[in-house]
Amino acid sequence: MARRPRLKPIKIAWKPLSHAWGYAYAEEWRIELDPRMTDKTLLDIAVHETIHCCLPVLDEEAVDLTARHVANVLTRLGFRRFPDGDE
Repeated sequence: MARRPRLKPIKIAWKPLSHAWGYAYAEEWRIELDPRMTDKTLLDIAVHETIHCCLPVLDEEAVDLTARHVANVLTRLGFRRFPDGDE
């Protein structure tokens, strides 16, 4: 079986944002997330912005649909934010 390539870590910055819950900077491999979101919204937005970094060729509709499906499955599996946000 072929070796899987190593994942390049996406940098995450937490900061209050004024016009969106999150932003992706694909060329910098970085996302910004507003810490004021609920856990469910955070999961959806974090997946959404991560998809923008990983697959910048996708249009917004494809990113949004994919992110919502992935976040929904992760929520149903019980994934939640750790209180300190580091785990």
